[in-house]
Amino acid sequence: MEKASEKTAEEPKPKKESKAPSNDVKTSQHASRYFIIGLSLAVFNYLLFILIANLIFKDVNLYWLSAYIATAFTSILAYILHSRITWKERNPGKTGVYKFIIWNVILTFVISPALTQLFGYTTALYDLAFNVCNAIHLPLSYEIIQSTGAFVLANAVIMIINFIFYDRFVFGKTKRTTKNL
Repeated sequence: MEKASEKTAEEPKPKKESKAPSNDVKTSQHASRYFIIGLSLAVFNYLLFILIANLIFKDVNLYWLSAYIATAFTSILAYILHSRITWKERNPGKTGVYKFIIWNVILTFVISPALTQLFGYTTALYDLAFNVCNAIHLPLSYEIIQSTGAFVLANAVIMIINFIFYDRFVFGKTKRTTKNL
């Protein structure tokens, strides 16, 4: 009996698990919330872009302007949703707001229009999509396919860049206090 009691005394005690989620879990939660909100914002941005690109400007050479206008409106909505939902436990403070504004000005005036314009000229992909749509009798014009393709490709790249920038720089690591909520 003594050996059994000595054996249990020598066994290491299990470590207490911390109640706080690990950084990986937090990042995963942020990524999933960001993805859901991002998809919603992308749909809003897409509808606005298509409306502007195909009803107002109607010219592939003006996709940059359509992307600019749609992105500007969507950016305002993005900050509100991400600060209140995606990174709700963080306090971006005044510097976070300024970083968001500066980043989104760069995004709106440079990155989004440039990527949209660049992807607007990847005609081999749109030719293929147009031919497939014709083969299965989908009544989509080449212009709709081209503007949609340019939008989707540009925004896929932008969503990845935005998540990294927002998570690391805009919304910071500071937790919100109950006073801030």
